[in-house]
Amino acid sequence: MVQAAGTELFDDEAYYWVYSRFIDWGYFDHPPMIAVLIKLGTAILPGELGLRFFIVLMGTATIALIEYLTKPKDIRLFFAIVLNMAVLQIGGIIAVPDIPLLFFTVLFFICYQRFDEKNDFISAIALALVIALLLYSKYHGILIIFFTILSNPSILTRWKTLLIILLSVGLFMPHVIWQILHGLPSINYHLFERLSPPYKVSFTADFVLGQLLIAGPLVGWMIIWAALKNRYANATEKAMYWSLIGTYTLFFLSSFRSRTEANWTILLMAPLVVLSYRYLSQNKNKARWIYRLLPYSIALVLLVRVYMIVDIQAFKFMPKDEFHQNKEWAVAIKKKANGLPVVFTNSYQRASKYWFYAGDTSFSLNTYRYRRSNYNFWPMEEQLQGRRVMVFGSMGAAAMKDSVQTPRMLLASETMDAFSSFGAVDLVGGNLQIDDKGYVQVVLKPGYGNSQIRERAMTQHPEIILIIYPSGKQDPILLPTGRVIGHDSEYELNFRLQLPPLEEKKYAIRWGLKGSFSEPTINSRTYSLIHSDSK
Repeated sequence: MVQAAGTELFDDEAYYWVYSRFIDWGYFDHPPMIAVLIKLGTAILPGELGLRFFIVLMGTATIALIEYLTKPKDIRLFFAIVLNMAVLQIGGIIAVPDIPLLFFTVLFFICYQRFDEKNDFISAIALALVIALLLYSKYHGILIIFFTILSNPSILTRWKTLLIILLSVGLFMPHVIWQILHGLPSINYHLFERLSPPYKVSFTADFVLGQLLIAGPLVGWMIIWAALKNRYANATEKAMYWSLIGTYTLFFLSSFRSRTEANWTILLMAPLVVLSYRYLSQNKNKARWIYRLLPYSIALVLLVRVYMIVDIQAFKFMPKDEFHQNKEWAVAIKKKANGLPVVFTNSYQRASKYWFYAGDTSFSLNTYRYRRSNYNFWPMEEQLQGRRVMVFGSMGAAAMKDSVQTPRMLLASETMDAFSSFGAVDLVGGNLQIDDKGYVQVVLKPGYGNSQIRERAMTQHPEIILIIYPSGKQDPILLPTGRVIGHDSEYELNFRLQLPPLEEKKYAIRWGLKGSFSEPTINSRTYSLIHSDSK
């Protein structure tokens, strides 16, 4: 609680705080659990502590539930393992979807164990409810469900399992409906919109190193090794073992395709504790490193806690700008804006942090250099149209005429007398093929978030821009199509487009619209542009 109150916000925490101001069944990036928890906490307490209040309670309860699941006879060994895993302590204050994901993962295994043993209605209903809450926390929860079924396929032969499936799907259906009504943004983003740079060995190396650090900065190797060495004694331990092997393998393989975040495996903390305890409690001589390195792990956690709370400038090798000087940063921007509405380019984090610390609504304008976010759905964009605003940015800010020095960075800035943008318009197309004459046939279907956006796009006629992303570090190619949104394109645009000479066989592309800002917004998910003769 002390750390939660004394540590400024992590970038994504501010974004999820904005989630909580627009409670809904879903969001561009995640399901709604984190928004609900933040909404409840800020209704009770102010500031950072209120935002993190239920996360701290849930993180602490997670350890208690893991202990209940483990039922350790050697309580000293159990807590030696837990206290060596710094992520269960330091990470337990950060208001991100990972903590509810971990909490409901532990509850899932507890309910699964009860259902496997008792096979009664109460167990079935409890398991269905937890499955729904697990999926409402973070989509990664589907991995635990999948590998549990894979570890025990005979469970599908029980008719109560059908009840669990129907009830959990029914409880999760509001989120599915939200996704459908909004064009499946989460699926499109996580599977198609992420633009990954060419593979580097560091992708895989960073993932492997990250797993060792998450499992325990000093003894993670021992905890993972012990968990994998354990031989499961029942169906629940088998499900945890399969989840461990399957999830590690899946994300290890994905690291050869794109950058894979280390925290994506946070749901494995419970299986790691339970299975490593089982093995080490039966092989006491192997546990000596757990005890020997425990004082150093506790000291390291304490140092990191102090470092996150206190603005110490000595350790230049450890980036910490997300946790420090946010209030001063927001004050500098607010002073520069001098009462004007604030728009940030290409940073939903900055827009969210400014809103939290300055107390003024702000907006993130997502251009072709960045990606879409939930700011493409929220009403702030429409409320700013035609107004005099102050725009701040760093990415793509070369054309801006002014700047402001903040404690954290130099930000380019520019005053716009009549702001106009079309980020909420959705252009639905498909993959394009280049013919032997350098043309592509384009079919686009404009979608509109509300009637105001529809009317404004029809009357202001924004030009459609084709954005082509070469591989490597080359800048994207912006190709004006000469076509605009108008009454003749209310339902569909169908046209041929001449392309410049392109050397690569395949490109990632997006569609954008040109507003008053110098760069077009992103108005589609990612598609492919390929030569017709390539396979």
